[in-house]
Amino acid sequence: MNCDFFNRTTLEWIAPAIFFGAVVVELFFLLFFYLRLLLIKKTSPQQAERSVSVCLAVRNEEERIEAVLTQLLEQDYSNYDVIVVDDFSEDCTIQKVAQLAKKFPRLKFTSICQETNFSEKLSINLAMKASNSELVLFVRPDSHQINRQFLKKANEQVGDSSLLINYTNVLAQRNVWNKLCRLERFSAFLSSAAYSLGGLPVIYQDSNVLFQRAIYFNQSGFKGKMNDHFANLELVLNAAVKKKVKVSVDIETCVRENTETESSDFSALIKKKICLNRQLRFGARLLHGLADVFKLLFVGLGTWLLVVEPQNWPFYVIPAFFVLFLQLFIVKSMSARLKEDKIFLSSFVYVYIRPILSLLHGIKIYIHNKRNKWN
Repeated sequence: MNCDFFNRTTLEWIAPAIFFGAVVVELFFLLFFYLRLLLIKKTSPQQAERSVSVCLAVRNEEERIEAVLTQLLEQDYSNYDVIVVDDFSEDCTIQKVAQLAKKFPRLKFTSICQETNFSEKLSINLAMKASNSELVLFVRPDSHQINRQFLKKANEQVGDSSLLINYTNVLAQRNVWNKLCRLERFSAFLSSAAYSLGGLPVIYQDSNVLFQRAIYFNQSGFKGKMNDHFANLELVLNAAVKKKVKVSVDIETCVRENTETESSDFSALIKKKICLNRQLRFGARLLHGLADVFKLLFVGLGTWLLVVEPQNWPFYVIPAFFVLFLQLFIVKSMSARLKEDKIFLSSFVYVYIRPILSLLHGIKIYIHNKRNKWN
């Protein structure tokens, strides 16, 4: 390479030009989408209480069901009910729910009495039909540390919107798969929230999403989606919601899940995001694809150019610094606001590792689908 940065042939300009293009694209995504996360305003307490149904689909949750239901049934909110659908439990889950229902009239429950092929979606459908509320929200039975102001704050945040995305992650534990799952869910929330605020709604996790009940029935529920085993309500919400989506980063609406994680859980999260992106409209799919491609180009070409042209480092380091600083600032601000400070630096690094993981998992999914095409 020439020592003079500007004195190069057309062919020699290709790599720097692509790198600078990647810098511009990265800045566009950060400024147009992700910076909106820092501008989310605090809720207004002057909001009428809309009716809400909190739904749980449970199976063999005898040990945890009482704790989560007690937290939900003692909310500082008057206009709500809690609906439990027991999915053919083989323990005493339904008996414990029945005992609690005697103490809390707002608790409703039913059960599926036999094994089914689509038990999760069937449980969700039963809960939706049992609800008479304007708004519905699903949480998992392993939800932990639910704030007493949870429903009140969610109601204030949703306002006149049709859907509110709240933050959910797993409790920190000392194992690598827990850390990776936390990183993935944090990253997926930032992505979902940023694009949704930018007018391109996408839901990667159906737990702790407050939405209008009518959305589900206007889409005929899971019609045509029963065989998509990688996701549940996300399939319905992504197909239905176009705009008017809000995001809450209030700590009162955050939910932590007390669950054990392993390698298959981490892989499932990445696969789920890939599959959900493929079902989005063409423009949204293209945007998500470009975001990953240009992250790879930004990191890959930037590193390569520094190796082959060390004498020209200011031309590459200075623009890269602006991108990395803005990314660092957004991740730091959001991790602090969501009380995820212990994964701040690892989340920043994960932002640029994740496109590689998506590419590898995408290839695995493609090969698997090809092999099973005629099965």
